[in-house]
Amino acid sequence: MIGRLRWMPLLVLSSKLCPSGIEGTFFALLMSIDHIGTLTSSWAGSVLLHALNVTRTRFDSLWVAIFVPSIARILPIGLLFLVPSNDPNSTILPSELLTTKKGDDVLESGDSEMISLVHNSM
Repeated sequence: MIGRLRWMPLLVLSSKLCPSGIEGTFFALLMSIDHIGTLTSSWAGSVLLHALNVTRTRFDSLWVAIFVPSIARILPIGLLFLVPSNDPNSTILPSELLTTKKGDDVLESGDSEMISLVHNSM
């Protein structure tokens, strides 16, 4: 549950920035970036432990292996200037991208297997 709460601000911000129609693709992109980050961090942690020669019986450099990730967690604070400082209720995208064109949702006539699900023939 805490992992889901951690994602909430990012999902709210991305919903403001995401053009309509690609929300699922954008969510998949965010999830893949998260999974790649998790995989990379676990590999980097094992490489760090190997480089510091920390084993099951040798803990001489363990304090360094704890200190480095702790410092790395606060580094993204330096990237906060990249977050837009607009009103949360305003739209970030131009109005041309937010409006849909008339006729986009009209189904073209022709043979289609899903036609019975879209049009009611009664």
